[in-house]
Amino acid sequence: MVIVDSEITLLDLEMSSSDALFRLIDNDRDYLGKWLSWVDTTRSVMDTINYIFAMSEHDIYSSRYVMEIWYNNLIAGLIDVHNGDKINKKAEIGYWLGEQFQGKGIMTKSCRAVINYAFNEVGLNRITIKCAEGNIKSQAIPKNLNFTFEGIERSGQFLYDKFVDLYVFSMIKKDWSNDINEKQ
Repeated sequence: MVIVDSEITLLDLEMSSSDALFRLIDNDRDYLGKWLSWVDTTRSVMDTINYIFAMSEHDIYSSRYVMEIWYNNLIAGLIDVHNGDKINKKAEIGYWLGEQFQGKGIMTKSCRAVINYAFNEVGLNRITIKCAEGNIKSQAIPKNLNFTFEGIERSGQFLYDKFVDLYVFSMIKKDWSNDINEKQ
């Protein structure tokens, strides 16, 4: 468990959250589905249970380390660390948030907490965030956290019937300042 602030808590992804998580996805299906193709394959609580079971390893190097984002005792979304490379001490962060939770700084604060953990506890040296070219809200997160824009991964994501480009942002541990980022 990571207490981000008085309103936001990050918890390990747990089976007990499957109903609430599915309801969040189902209620925001159109909103989330614009950028996340897996929404179409999440049609029942059982689909959510299967996902939670598949992510139960909690290891960034062999799977994904997925955490639930709770805002004022409501599940608001998920954040994960994935594609870990132990030798090169790097990984990626992915995230999504329900529409009603947008614009409150929840994801920026959650990412900041995960980045602090990844650099200071896990020992990573590099973190990457990739966002679809048109997903302005998602791109705002690494920008707000002073990530460096590295370029475009052409056709980096298959979204429904076409490939979309991904904007690639990175942060290196030596450039990450806890003091600066905690004040924002």
